[in-house]
Amino acid sequence: MRHSKSIRLLAFVMMLVMLFALQVPALACSSMELTSAEGDHFWFRTCDMDDAFNVFGEGNSMIDPSYLVSYPKGQAIHFTTGDVSPAHTVIGMSFGDSLALLDGMNDSGLVGGLQDYREGTSYPGDEAPEGYNLVSGMEALTWFLAQCKDVDEVIALAEKTFVKAIHVDGIPYSELSATMHLVFVDANGKTIVMENGDPENPGVYTVYDSIGVMTNSPSYPDQLENLADYIGNSPELRAQGINSITMKGVTVTGKAGTADRAFPAANTSLNRFIRNAMWRYAADGGSQIPSKDMLARGGKLFATASNVVKEDITGLYHYKNIEDGKAVGQAPGYTQYTVFYDITNRKMAILPYDSVVWTELSLASANKTARTSYNILRGSAGATAQASTGTVTATAPVVPTTPTVPTKPVAGGSYTVQSGDYLGKIAQSVYGDATKWSNIYEANRGILKNPNDLQPGQVLTIPAV
Repeated sequence: MRHSKSIRLLAFVMMLVMLFALQVPALACSSMELTSAEGDHFWFRTCDMDDAFNVFGEGNSMIDPSYLVSYPKGQAIHFTTGDVSPAHTVIGMSFGDSLALLDGMNDSGLVGGLQDYREGTSYPGDEAPEGYNLVSGMEALTWFLAQCKDVDEVIALAEKTFVKAIHVDGIPYSELSATMHLVFVDANGKTIVMENGDPENPGVYTVYDSIGVMTNSPSYPDQLENLADYIGNSPELRAQGINSITMKGVTVTGKAGTADRAFPAANTSLNRFIRNAMWRYAADGGSQIPSKDMLARGGKLFATASNVVKEDITGLYHYKNIEDGKAVGQAPGYTQYTVFYDITNRKMAILPYDSVVWTELSLASANKTARTSYNILRGSAGATAQASTGTVTATAPVVPTTPTVPTKPVAGGSYTVQSGDYLGKIAQSVYGDATKWSNIYEANRGILKNPNDLQPGQVLTIPAV
């Protein structure tokens, strides 16, 4: 796609402004595709952020609680840039109370996830050229999953799509950047990474064939270059005569490294990419694991390479890179949840950071008539201590549980608070007017210290106004 010099200059200025603007906390994550002994495809990902964007809305989080959600085929989704009638039913993990999915899967077995990409560019225009699409960076994953059956359709749609930093309701500061990698895996196991990092073509996606793993920034080519340095300088690999690795048809050949590269012992994005790549290579892409054991055994392998426990959010273990021999760009963050997608059986299971219980949601059980949110179950007493070992999947009993749909609150009755609720949301549901939240608050002062003191499981009195 060609752009005028004026558009390129404007894009460059916007990038400079964004560098000095308030940044959205990183969606620092890792992801891995595994193929079982039977040839079934699975996808794991972690979502790492700091407490300012706690996905469960805890503490001083700037977002409302996230939840599992389903979007039915044929029911219009009102995206920020325009309505789309989904060609597919979609399930996934929301980002707060918004249309953004952090990860998800549709009924054709296409799975995808957002991963932080600070080098991302934004389309500078207010409208896409004729014949092209415009999509918000935060809503892009939901947008592609709703319309595409496989990776080939994603690539075809991406060629006619510009991504832009646009404010998304429910996500503070989402208008500041369009900084997300997109990772996709389809039912055939085809895996790609999409990035919008070319300053000469702002907001345009570049597509790369993937080796089956990804983390957040830097770019995918830079991640492969760092992996090549590791392969070329690893004593363990040299001892085995290994100078290259091939996964999913992509070969990475070792080369001489530099002293300023990151090292796999820490938790930077570069480190986690190396660990995930080498664990996947050592496990032969998952081919020794039976499908029935993938959640337990594949999850253990992935957690070992990816999980960042909450106690590690400070110090040098989550730095950005090594420059002049010093660790720089410390970015606090920890694994807030791990998610598992069984592509063959069209189901997902999610494990919060403090839980020993996997909550399962399948496309077969998803509501087919309306957008629906589902509770994410949390662990029992003592779960935090077990989760903090950093080997959550290995130590936790695998007990997938079907989530429940919250009961609608009714005026004059009582209502049990669900994950994701807040007074304005309840008031809107009961009275059709979110500003009447104060009526519910006044009726429940005996159990609420303040209007933000809602906790799942509390039973509220809903006054008849």
